[in-house]
Amino acid sequence: MSLLIQFAHPAPQKSRANRALLAAARQVQGVTVNDLYEEYPDFHVDVAREQALLATHEVVVFQHPFYWYSAPALVKEWQDLVLTIGLRLRARRDAAAWQGAGVGAHDRRAGGGLRGGRA
Repeated sequence: MSLLIQFAHPAPQKSRANRALLAAARQVQGVTVNDLYEEYPDFHVDVAREQALLATHEVVVFQHPFYWYSAPALVKEWQDLVLTIGLRLRARRDAAAWQGAGVGAHDRRAGGGLRGGRA
């Protein structure tokens, strides 16, 4: 199993716990650590690189501090860019897979979600 840790701590030197967890994770075979603040100190996220990392890993873990029940700014930026740009285009291409799985237009809500559950 391949696991991607999206590490995002704006001040890792101030967190002994996060440093220890990160050091231990780097020793595990099959684990890739992607330090977002190290990669993108200017907040210019390389969307293609990040989407490629997602595509090559089976599990993604976000490791970051919580601020008032929220994530650091770079995590929010990453989510806005990486999880929206391009993924919508792939969803359109994969629409045929929805049809092949027996999910048709009658199974969808007006808002785009599937009936019978929360979208």
